[in-house]
Amino acid sequence: MENDYKLYSGKDIEVKFYAKRCLHAAQCVKGLSEVFDVKKRPWVNPDQASADDVARVIERCPSGALEYVRKDGEDQEQPQAETTLDLQPGHVMYIRGNVTIKNGNETIQCNRAALCGCGHSNNKPFCDNSHECRP
Repeated sequence: MENDYKLYSGKDIEVKFYAKRCLHAAQCVKGLSEVFDVKKRPWVNPDQASADDVARVIERCPSGALEYVRKDGEDQEQPQAETTLDLQPGHVMYIRGNVTIKNGNETIQCNRAALCGCGHSNNKPFCDNSHECRP
């Protein structure tokens, strides 16, 4: 399990990207392509939109690969009140809420995650889309 992230700093918001958690659902790219552009380096430029817009798009990330830290004094992301687990085709489990994931000595606290339900992931407990390679 990886707890490492790449940090992209903007004036009013910082974006954390946990590559090992990303499922490439593309909610970020579809939602705010001027900020999230995989054809550019760096691929995240938080100053290309308002901090409110960046935060709103990040909160739609189903895997939790994107998180943010507000630097402008506005509210940080809060977990939804009720923890939910949504089983998707291919056995991806999207979990939202105040989530604590423990794996051996590592603990991850997050608001969103995509967990492996098929057992084929090479990045357990997170889904890495290995189920798409199976017949």
